[in-house]
Amino acid sequence: MKSQAGDTTQKRLRILGEDEIEALYGRPRFTPEERIQHFSLSPTEKDALEQLRSIKSRIYWILQLGYFKAKQLFFTFDLHEVEEDARYIQEQYFPDFQLTQFEITKVTWLKQRRLILELCQYRLCAAEERQQLKTKARQAARVSSKPVYIFRELMQYLAEQRIVAPGYSLLQDTVGKALTHEQNRLITVVRTQLKSSGREALKGLLDDPQGLYEITLLKREPKDFSLGEIKREIQRGEQIRPLYHLAKQVLPHLDISNESIKYYASLVTYYSVFRLKQLEEQVVEVYLLCFVYHRYQRLHDNLINSLIHNVRRYGLFVVKGRKPTTGTGSKGAQTL
Repeated sequence: MKSQAGDTTQKRLRILGEDEIEALYGRPRFTPEERIQHFSLSPTEKDALEQLRSIKSRIYWILQLGYFKAKQLFFTFDLHEVEEDARYIQEQYFPDFQLTQFEITKVTWLKQRRLILELCQYRLCAAEERQQLKTKARQAARVSSKPVYIFRELMQYLAEQRIVAPGYSLLQDTVGKALTHEQNRLITVVRTQLKSSGREALKGLLDDPQGLYEITLLKREPKDFSLGEIKREIQRGEQIRPLYHLAKQVLPHLDISNESIKYYASLVTYYSVFRLKQLEEQVVEVYLLCFVYHRYQRLHDNLINSLIHNVRRYGLFVVKGRKPTTGTGSKGAQTL
């Protein structure tokens, strides 16, 4: 996959920063007040605790339960890593017990996890749940191809369905594969819907017959409401009008949201022409169609704002009894 939307065939997407990953997946660090809140046991939880034999495993279970209440995740840890929390639990519930070592068997750990899942009415992200995540990711990719958007949609889905979130790397892969699937879907649609004449017209935006790429000229927006700037904006509109009508014909077949159109359009602004020419041809065609569609709408917004500005300006002159000037420069023009 060659686009910014996600090179997932060679490396994982960088969706979150290190601090964000730690905030989601890091083991909780409780304040004294938070320890009281998260390590307090309800009658039902006290009954479940009785299923564990040794005090050591009970302390470990209360720790896991408290951490799960805070993060809806399970953690592995040694005593020195959680000593303050463990000492609090030992003093609170088992004051006569001397906590010196902390290891538990895998069988005990799995039993503790099962008890916590039952108490909190959660389930693990097993094969069936991962398939559901895959479907959800593909649906989200049609709304927005921003990786962080899809990731947040998946996290929200997991919370709503009371599913323990899988590891960050698995979610990275799920988002990346969804973006790859969406890109392949768009490529297939464009190949079907776009005729050779349309392809040539779009390719012309990346030509530089006068030493300056056409797309570079179109990226420019008026600096202010001066007559010269608005005339140039009108000329840009006349230039891309045929392509806008082409985009109006093709984009509905892509079945993507306005948010996705804006995102793909922004990639044309983000990438250099040299970089665009390196991408897969149909991918660039999708980006250019979205750019033309969005730019043409922006153009009309600019013209409407210019009209509003000049009408207000004319009214101000009339109130003051002065004759409005019609200069061709930007002197006195308001910045957009």
